[in-house]
Amino acid sequence: MKFAIKNKLPLLISFLMLGTFLSSCDKEDDAGSSAVELLSFGPTGVKPGEEIVFIGNNLNKVTAIQFIGSAVEQSAFTEQTSEKIKLVVPLSTQEGLVTLKTPEGDIISKTIINFEAPVVIASFTPEARPGSNITITGDLLNWITEIRFAKDKVVTQFVSQSVNELVVKVPDSAKTGYLVFTSGGTEPLVTESTVELKVTLPAVTDFSPNPAERNKDFTITGTNLDLVSAVWFKGLTSPVKTFKSKTATQIVLTIPEAATRGKIAVEVLSGVQVESAATLTFVGDLPPLDPLAYAFYIDGLQGNWQNWGWSTSIDFSNGDNVRDGLAAIKTEYTGQWGALKFANSSVSTAAYNELTFSIFGTPGTEGKKINLTPSGGSTYTIVIEEGKWVEYKLTKAQIGNPATITDLTFQNEAWTGTVYIDHVGLR
Repeated sequence: MKFAIKNKLPLLISFLMLGTFLSSCDKEDDAGSSAVELLSFGPTGVKPGEEIVFIGNNLNKVTAIQFIGSAVEQSAFTEQTSEKIKLVVPLSTQEGLVTLKTPEGDIISKTIINFEAPVVIASFTPEARPGSNITITGDLLNWITEIRFAKDKVVTQFVSQSVNELVVKVPDSAKTGYLVFTSGGTEPLVTESTVELKVTLPAVTDFSPNPAERNKDFTITGTNLDLVSAVWFKGLTSPVKTFKSKTATQIVLTIPEAATRGKIAVEVLSGVQVESAATLTFVGDLPPLDPLAYAFYIDGLQGNWQNWGWSTSIDFSNGDNVRDGLAAIKTEYTGQWGALKFANSSVSTAAYNELTFSIFGTPGTEGKKINLTPSGGSTYTIVIEEGKWVEYKLTKAQIGNPATITDLTFQNEAWTGTVYIDHVGLR
């Protein structure tokens, strides 16, 4: 697994030559003192695993050097004299003050030592459930200070952290996406993974009963359903969040009165929704419509037909309220005398007897009028019935006997509001 550096922050301290050091302690006035003195250390920007030098007086008395996160005993020094100590910085070392251990007591530096820490991410657990742990492997992972999951979920507290391994809990609301690692050191880095962490989602395999009854128990079966925070039914403005029972394989709930026919969807804390493959129907639903011999619209625009309407907001794939099939046209008339207009194609009416379509009026549309006009024909006025689907079957005589239809207009008459239109065509 390879990773790319997304952003490199400017160097905090430039890399100095080995002979240049940071002053860390004030020098004693008495040059002949036998006290241990730490004067400087360096070079600046040394990496864990590389050699560092401490300069001072009476350093031969030092028995160990304590870093943040590690310690080096005298036996591991690569060189020690009264004026100099050389050693290799342990990989587990962190930024902070340095303590020299001596028989007379501890000598603590007055400046913080920092290191250049080129963090390397080798791999991480490819898929995980929200709330579970993932393991990241690599080098110098002890310098990582923050991990950002998709949907900007930031984690700064880790389950465990070492030089070569970091374990972190996936936030409950994390989404599938790339991980972004922030690390410290004299050259802090922001590194983004080149592969995504896949966050496990629930799946709906079945539900029953189907047809169902509103205000009755409804059972959803599937996998990872314990991750579900809400269930959406068509026709609802807010999801069901209260369940009678919930396990990894089954959810039992009561179907709300306002639920309508269509696919259901389960939602997790990240807001991601997973839709069912099957369509939920209800006892007492209208029977399926008779097939159309020629279609302007069935679950989407057919053939070359397009919408050339105006003063409307049209959704041709809306599944909130469907008369038959998988989708209906959600038609929001945003201005008076707006229109849904089928255009850009042509059909001869010679082989057909009627023009048919279904309309559902939303609250506030009772008694409102829509003027239906085919090209080459005459206008037929529809009076909307609120809260139910009504199928219209208009004879060719009712629409002026057009020989050819090149456009078909549904125009509202001096009102604004929303209706659903489905199965527009000829029989």
